[in-house]
Amino acid sequence: MRLKKKLKNSEITFDEVTADNLSSGIGLKEKPIGGRVFLTSIIFLIIIVTVVFLRVFFLTVIKAEEYKKRADATVNEISIIPSERGIILDRFGSPLVSNESSLTVYLRVPEFVKQQEEGKVLPAIASIGLSRNDFMDILRKVDLEKADTIVLKQDISNQEAIYLNSLDLKSIFIGKDVKRVFSPEFAHIVGYTGLPKKEDIESGRCLSTDIIGKTNLELSFDSLLRGENGKIVVYRDAEGNILEEKRFSDPKAGSNLETTIDADLQKFFYNRLARSINEGGGGPGAVGIAMNPVNGEILSLVSVPGFASGEVGKNLLNPAKPLFNRAVSGLYSPGSIIKTIVATAALSESVIKTNEEILSTGHLDIPNRYNPDKPTRFVDWKAHGWVDVYSALARSSNIFFYAMGGGLADNMDLFRGNSPISKGLGVLRLVDYYKLFNLDKKTGIELSAEEEGDMPSPDKKKERTGISWTIGDTYNISIGQGDLTVTPIALLNAISSIVNGGSILKPHIAKGDKEVVSDISRLSPHMQTVVKGMSDAVTKPYGTANMLNSLPIKSIAKTGSAQVMNNTKTNAFIVGCAPVPWESKQPICILVLIENAREGSLRAVPVAYDVFEWYYENRLK
Repeated sequence: MRLKKKLKNSEITFDEVTADNLSSGIGLKEKPIGGRVFLTSIIFLIIIVTVVFLRVFFLTVIKAEEYKKRADATVNEISIIPSERGIILDRFGSPLVSNESSLTVYLRVPEFVKQQEEGKVLPAIASIGLSRNDFMDILRKVDLEKADTIVLKQDISNQEAIYLNSLDLKSIFIGKDVKRVFSPEFAHIVGYTGLPKKEDIESGRCLSTDIIGKTNLELSFDSLLRGENGKIVVYRDAEGNILEEKRFSDPKAGSNLETTIDADLQKFFYNRLARSINEGGGGPGAVGIAMNPVNGEILSLVSVPGFASGEVGKNLLNPAKPLFNRAVSGLYSPGSIIKTIVATAALSESVIKTNEEILSTGHLDIPNRYNPDKPTRFVDWKAHGWVDVYSALARSSNIFFYAMGGGLADNMDLFRGNSPISKGLGVLRLVDYYKLFNLDKKTGIELSAEEEGDMPSPDKKKERTGISWTIGDTYNISIGQGDLTVTPIALLNAISSIVNGGSILKPHIAKGDKEVVSDISRLSPHMQTVVKGMSDAVTKPYGTANMLNSLPIKSIAKTGSAQVMNNTKTNAFIVGCAPVPWESKQPICILVLIENAREGSLRAVPVAYDVFEWYYENRLK
């Protein structure tokens, strides 16, 4: 009874039953867990922890800055404070280019993507002359995932700005900017600026909002002239309300660039050439360069026509090619200017002596092996009679220089002397001397798109035409025609080396020290002979530059005419120096080239006269 009562009053639990069974050996038996299970679990745990760690590291360290920018961009607005580019100054401190306030259209990339405003933006920018293709070209230049703000168009009008603001687009805003302003006479010196290309941005050279130099001094000295834009950050909440504005960085202005250019001379030279063309003296193009032959300073460099700032786009297809810098990029047959180098070479190689003469009857005939009754005739521009090297340079006798380059062969009766003139210099020696004067190389002037001269050779002619080189080809390149082209800057630099006694200089526009590229002063005695011939061209009544003899300063010169376009057009040249270097500390050598001049060199000489006269009156007197 007591036991029943006790059991009845006792509560049996699940734990007690389980414990009794286990203690009595009934039910489950304990087994040890294998080591493989622990190893698998540990490896699995390590993998999970590693993956999580790497992901966290990737997000918080590697991509931290990018995600921070993207996060900020969704609620913040970055405005650009444009910096001012440094001013390009002439040798006296006068500006060649200036900065003026303008308005620029910017695109907020995050807002454009977030708001999906393409359908509104395209019609809006069409009002300022940007097509869909223009817009897509701009977008292709930048990484849209990283970009905050990009420039759509600079220098818009007030009316355009008011209209764009009235559209109240989230992704477009108008900002104050600074534009470069220059006049046409300085265009081919200073160059122009613009938005960077994709490769500029990817190279780290600049940001998509930077304005960079595109050509000439603006390009060559971009790192000096370009400052750093400032930034203002406008903080917004998630609903777009402005919380605060904070100046993130101040703009830093670029440094000024001092040049050797004489701004007043530049203006005069440009306008004088333009007037010559407008008066019916040729064109459409012309070149004027003035440099100091002693130190290589460029005082003036003119290419006509020029262009004003803001006119780049509308001149791209202009047949007169105002964007083309003829002074450093144009390749021209040098005409009779080359005779100064041919004379130097002939004297150096003992092809002729100063006291020996050649008869110019007005033409030179050489046998024609295919038709003996009709010899090939090479003409002079007039019959000059007996000429030595001095009068040949002064008169610009073609016959004399045919003989210097290709020899007289079957016309030895036209020669009075004992030198081995029958074969002349020959094409190979001629070209060697042209190269000695660096006519085949860039001068290194700090202007963009400078070209190299093209030197003739028998092999090049054979490859191009299938026709072998003839003595007639040698005659042609001896007077600056045929397969010989040079840039005006290289030609003037070569003649300057004759004047200064044999130092080939690096022409420079930025103020700096004289730099000698090569020394050919071993030819100086023969160069002095050439200078005397150039002096006779001015002082002798028969000289082709005799007009310069009435200048108030002594000058030397060599004129030239080069027939081009199958002899349908003639380019007029003159290279002159005044006063000669040993008479002044401020000598200049100038080159004048007028394309398609109807009167040949007679059109170029008056321009040179007026430039020399201006220089005397305003700089020497």
